[in-house]
Amino acid sequence: MTTEQQLSQSDLLQSFGATGRNHPYLAFTLNSLCNLDCVFCKPRCMPDYGHKDKTLSVDDYAGIANEAGRWGIRKAHCSGGEPTLRADIIDIVGALSSGLGSDATIGMTSHGNLRRGLTIDALHDSGLTYLNISLHSLDPTRSSTIMGGGDPRVARATIDRALELGLKVKINCVLQRTYLEDAFGVAELAKELPIAVRLIELQRIGPAEELFPTEFVPEAEVRERLHTWFEKAGEISRVELGVRSPGRYLQPPGWAGSIGFISNSSCATCSDANRIKITPTGIARPCILHNRDIELKPHLADGTMADAYTHLFRAMLERDNNEAWNGFHYVDYDLRWDRLERPQGVPVLPLLPMPSSTGGGCSLRRTAGDHE
Repeated sequence: MTTEQQLSQSDLLQSFGATGRNHPYLAFTLNSLCNLDCVFCKPRCMPDYGHKDKTLSVDDYAGIANEAGRWGIRKAHCSGGEPTLRADIIDIVGALSSGLGSDATIGMTSHGNLRRGLTIDALHDSGLTYLNISLHSLDPTRSSTIMGGGDPRVARATIDRALELGLKVKINCVLQRTYLEDAFGVAELAKELPIAVRLIELQRIGPAEELFPTEFVPEAEVRERLHTWFEKAGEISRVELGVRSPGRYLQPPGWAGSIGFISNSSCATCSDANRIKITPTGIARPCILHNRDIELKPHLADGTMADAYTHLFRAMLERDNNEAWNGFHYVDYDLRWDRLERPQGVPVLPLLPMPSSTGGGCSLRRTAGDHE
């Protein structure tokens, strides 16, 4: 790194720290493939399913993480698709853990039905520190209907083993009116287990667009239905849970765990957004509201990753001045694919008007996909 780059890095880190926002972390979408087929996701219905998965290599992830560590980044999250389908997932987790340092936080979102030969023990040994499990019903038949396969009993065994190993565990449960009681049953796992269950609103994107008119349930309705749980509940800090996304986590009296909401449809916010999103092919996206995407592979090949992070930090600092801040949404919302053609030499692409959201009066919606 040159003296000029060092000064630039120092200035950028100081400026970012002065904003009071959380330091950025890396949010990797490792693949678009999944061996399940959730009704609100349905990856296999996409015409280019898997066709563009020319994914980054372990060495690529190591290079991205090594430079990130020099910028003080200490967290990475892996999602998909189903990230555990990658044959090199253990090596990827290890590369991220090594690159970000011994105090790194490395997480993953999975449906918990691990492929043969892969264990939570092996992921933990490679550096995984927390696990998010997608679980939408405890009933095997109803769960299979929602998720297109899998077994919630296997997912529960994965959760139990992760807790035994000392990993922090969160559960992601999508709210649907047909399966609302199933979601409440999942939430009740937090009575006995030291986990955070996040009840997630449907969004008007992808296959969920068709479900939305009949299946959407707003956070406000769920809070009313569960008011006896929450009326005397205490709040668990996001720092304690290892969560940096917006939202409150409430712990009813006597419960071992907590319940939170991710309400991207009724009342979304990205006031403290701090993810550097990285697609399977290595396109880094510092903000969904103004397009400052950057391809990382050329920088990895040329040894100029410091320049890439300079771009990313500058983009995040300039985010608050984005003219699209009120009422626009980035067109390529789905991080599992790199569908949008990006003209060479055009750093900022046009933005399209965001569809109006339902209820709450909030003007912004966060991106689809994983929740850290």
